Amino acid sequence: MKKQFNFLENFFVNLRSSSGERGRHELMAIEEVFKCFKRYSDLFCRTDSKDLLRNKTMNIMLQVHQARQYLDMRKVDTHSGVLNCLSIGTSSEIMEKIARQCKFVLEKATTVSVREKINYIYVNVVLNCTKPGSQLCVAYKILVDNLCKVLCGQIPLEDHLALHFITVCLLWPHVSSFSPAETKRLEFYISQMIISYHAVMQEVCNGKWPVVHFYLGKKQGYGQLIHHAAIQSCIKEPEQICSLFKNGKIWKDKEVEALLCRVTGEVQDNVILAETCISDLKIKVHPMYRNQLSGIAYGSKVSFFLGFSMKGPLAIDIES
Repeated sequence: MKKQFNFLENFFVNLRSSSGERGRHELMAIEEVFKCFKRYSDLFCRTDSKDLLRNKTMNIMLQVHQARQYLDMRKVDTHSGVLNCLSIGTSSEIMEKIARQCKFVLEKATTVSVREKINYIYVNVVLNCTKPGSQLCVAYKILVDNLCKVLCGQIPLEDHLALHFITVCLLWPHVSSFSPAETKRLEFYISQMIISYHAVMQEVCNGKWPVVHFYLGKKQGYGQLIHHAAIQSCIKEPEQICSLFKNGKIWKDKEVEALLCRVTGEVQDNVILAETCISDLKIKVHPMYRNQLSGIAYGSKVSFFLGFSMKGPLAIDIES
């Protein structure tokens, strides 16, 4: 049952229709899944701890168990669930509680899974988007160090997509003062992410577009990642947001341009070879839409905004 909930969460959070809007049937499906999950959480995400708390040796084990139950109940025990906190506008207070529970599990549990380590990285990124400067956010350099440690260990196949996506987001080199050694392997991580994306989503991705969860920003550290809601907040008239995304005019908005970093690159066949702050590292980036490169000659220099999706980095608003 839990595996099915995780699969559906992955589908709803990481894929959208070509219009960017959810259809009536999809909204109805989300509502039904929510009702089912509510019944699941009522049954499996609560523990009567009165008797157990009397046993002091069981106390820490019980607290870890309850922390994991809380994360399960909030649907943040997967990367998709954590990312969805940005979409549904989870409050900063709840995000801080989630961060505390994740940290407690990592520090007190006798065994910690790779997925829990990855989720804690996601929680820090999302918490910073929700409440920049929160004291519960791990320092950016420490977070990246933890990420590199996970990358050096054994990674279960089912965690490849989540790990490699956040790796590409956090390690994309555009500030020369901070480039961990793992950055040199970025192209490998991107290829692994694309393979994992097709393996996980192959049954449901037809007719769907990968969601861009973050964009490359101009700042360093956590400021390198600008989440989708921050782009939307630049528009003073919310009813125009969908049309502005469809016609591309949103990328010409002065506030949006001030947030995002423009990347340069060279057109090669159907991809762009993006330049980075590391002179000998250029990374292949696909255009958001294939027709964006039509009429642009091979070898032409272009600039674009960079979006991060589960299918790989995407070039947006390409200008020659």
